[in-house]
Amino acid sequence: MTKEEFLYELKKELSALDSAEATAYNLRYYSDYIDAEIAKGRSEREVMDELGDPRLIANSIKEAEGLEED
Repeated sequence: MTKEEFLYELKKELSALDSAEATAYNLRYYSDYIDAEIAKGRSEREVMDELGDPRLIANSIKEAEGLEED
């Protein structure tokens, strides 16, 4: 998975958030994190493998925002 694919999936999964600001914040956070890790010399693939499934990350974010998964 590429950075762009990861961010697309994350955005799609975060669409349940009522706050566009919270969605934008999280997308910016992960984009910046990926860029920073690549700048340190890691490959995009390494970073993506470390982050894992964007759906799981989105579920954690939604849980933190007080949204329950069915």
